[in-house]
Amino acid sequence: MSSDKSDVSLIRFNGKNYSAWAFHFRIFVKGKEAWGHVDGSNPAPDKNKDKDQHAKWEVKDTQVMAWILGSIEPNIILNLRSSHTTSQMWTYLKKIYSQRNTARRF
Repeated sequence: MSSDKSDVSLIRFNGKNYSAWAFHFRIFVKGKEAWGHVDGSNPAPDKNKDKDQHAKWEVKDTQVMAWILGSIEPNIILNLRSSHTTSQMWTYLKKIYSQRNTARRF
């Protein structure tokens, strides 16, 4: 796990390179077998039913959030403070910075 930090820093998201950063980040996270945390296909287990599994999920999700935060410029990080999961962070960044966002084009 010691190489995780340096692996993420290959492309740094600056607010204008979303497409390249998202492509790179997707490959990185899939390689770590954690894409389900990003796209929401691996939701948190019910905390009341299985505290151990929930705790393990939360640790992994927090790790992926740290990868996101480590790969973006500091001025963008403040916009992610209200996100409590990796999926929420990813959804926000995609909504605001994706070139498919019509408002962003102008």
